[in-house]
Amino acid sequence: MNKLVTGAVAGAAGIALLLGGAGTFALWNASTEVDAASVASGTLSLTQASAGSWTDVTNGRSTALTSAQVAAYKIVPGSKLQFTQPITIAASGNDLRADLTYDATSVTGSLKPYVTNALTVSTAVGTTTLPSGVTAGGAPGSYVVAPVSAGSTSAVVTFVVELPSSETDAASQGGTLDLSKLTFTLTQRPIA
Repeated sequence: MNKLVTGAVAGAAGIALLLGGAGTFALWNASTEVDAASVASGTLSLTQASAGSWTDVTNGRSTALTSAQVAAYKIVPGSKLQFTQPITIAASGNDLRADLTYDATSVTGSLKPYVTNALTVSTAVGTTTLPSGVTAGGAPGSYVVAPVSAGSTSAVVTFVVELPSSETDAASQGGTLDLSKLTFTLTQRPIA
């Protein structure tokens, strides 16, 4: 075999050996473990504390209504009904702020365009004092929930349904307003 061919074969074998070992080549390295504690997440929840109740508050009245009476009630312009729902709010977390409101899409029916709805939050029916951790603010009809030091707080959400006395549209007659899926929501606000 000629010296040129022998040299080429030897050179190719050397390159192959170098390339084959490239995957096992390593540098020195080291690591250490430190105690950086741990991070926990907060909570945000809203639950129904007990069954809600209806009251006829038309013209300043305060007449309690049973479920059967509400089902049979026929509102007319000027009628005003109030639904009161005790709730429990759990809110914990640094920087946590959330809007407490109702989901307008949960109210359906042909009367929806004609009635007005209002939401208030209080510690007891008829009071305006808000529970610890809940303050008025945000969009109309919403309340801002801040972290609750005790872990949870009880509140009363009052939802008012009113057919304004100025309503004259004939399409508002013989309609219904379905509140069977009325939903109250807590939605976290972005951290500012």
